[in-house]
Amino acid sequence: MTVPWDRLGPAQAHDAPTLLVDLARCIGCHTCSVACKVEHAVPLGAFRMRVRWLEAADGRMSFLPLFDHDTCDLGAARGGVGMPPACVSACPTDALVFGDGADSGSDVSRKAAARSADVLADRRDSKEGVLYAGYAGWMDDKLNRGVALDPADDDITYEQR
Repeated sequence: MTVPWDRLGPAQAHDAPTLLVDLARCIGCHTCSVACKVEHAVPLGAFRMRVRWLEAADGRMSFLPLFDHDTCDLGAARGGVGMPPACVSACPTDALVFGDGADSGSDVSRKAAARSADVLADRRDSKEGVLYAGYAGWMDDKLNRGVALDPADDDITYEQR
């Protein structure tokens, strides 16, 4: 695939491409999902990643970016020219951190360890290589199908149904 920008740095060859999602920093703005849709020309109603707005029992909102296990490639084309994934570049709160999870000295590994981040194992088509810091068990009941739009979803999306 040819990309329309010049090489901006060394290619990012990672043994274990890893994306850390810090839920304490996510404000639910959808900037990451819009950046992904623009970068990959994803049509309306389809998502490679999506931010879910989940309401806790006490009425507080939590935001959960989810990445589709089939279509998200963790920014492979951008990594080839020395750039992080579009979602990471766009995030205004640094809730998304990308790097090599196999390198214990990498920023993503250090932050994941400090925040006790973990995968969403077998939960709603979660993407391999994505770690979540601050995930709460009550969120499981709110996810339905995860990234894809589902009539059972009651959360807000920037694409109205």
